[in-house]
Amino acid sequence: MARPHLPAGILVGMETQPQIIARIREDMPNILTSWKEERRETGGDESSERMVAMMEELTGIFARFLESPRGVESFSRGGEIRSLVARIAAGQHDLGRDAVGVIEDFSILRRCVWNSVEQGVDFAGMAGEDVAAFFIKLIQASDWVTEHGLEAFEATAQREMEQALGRAAATDLVTGLPDRDQFNRLLLPAAIREHERFAVLVFDVVNFTETVAEGKLGRARELLSRLAEAIEEAAPEDAVCARFGDDEVCAMLPGSTGEDAYQLAERISSRLREGPDGFELDTGVAEYPAHGADAKHLMAETLKALKMAKRVGGGGIVVAR
Repeated sequence: MARPHLPAGILVGMETQPQIIARIREDMPNILTSWKEERRETGGDESSERMVAMMEELTGIFARFLESPRGVESFSRGGEIRSLVARIAAGQHDLGRDAVGVIEDFSILRRCVWNSVEQGVDFAGMAGEDVAAFFIKLIQASDWVTEHGLEAFEATAQREMEQALGRAAATDLVTGLPDRDQFNRLLLPAAIREHERFAVLVFDVVNFTETVAEGKLGRARELLSRLAEAIEEAAPEDAVCARFGDDEVCAMLPGSTGEDAYQLAERISSRLREGPDGFELDTGVAEYPAHGADAKHLMAETLKALKMAKRVGGGGIVVAR
């Protein structure tokens, strides 16, 4: 698409000629048909039809933007545009777009709008400043939507991945829990974003290494399974757990203090040491944000507390200081 010469000192906020705006509105069906053909969204499935409808809505908002003397940054329509861009991002994710596909959606729509106006409006009878003013607003609007659309798309993709991992069956076949990588990379950072305070515990099965070394693998798996079940039964419903190592299981308790976590660890330890098949646990506890303002430091303090509990021995429970 050739760009017209832009005269020096042109005012982007100057009024757009009404015949340009009228052409966009009148030719909306052809603009959308052209966009669908180029994007190959002609299958008629629900996701595609929803995307076409949102592109129609976006084009209509652009026509209203042309009628306004405001620049692109101040033309918010009460958040309507950002809300639409977020919905488009979700639709693009549903259609399997990547970042390049997001950019192409908006750049092709811009080209379809320009082609429609170029074919339906007599530019020869208009002042060059009027043509340039339209083109500048078209480019500015397209750039703004693309930038914010990419941001919304990346946020949508990240949120979907986190939710999928949170719902996913555990990678650990023994305990049925997410693994340490998922916990550190996704679940714990998500908790920091969503909760003002929570506690983290790491339970370590005492003498687990010796049990494995003796060849008692069935017993070792039993110990981990019983620990995971005990945490699940004793912890609040919104607790998040993970297999944290060969003999460790981690639990995160939204809204809980270090003292709350200590009491929970006491109950779990007391339950599991009972009976002839009982066993001991060492436990490290830390609280967010008191013991760490980010995931890395919080887990470092939790593991430091666990290390101290192991040194104390006898099924110790240590809260980070």
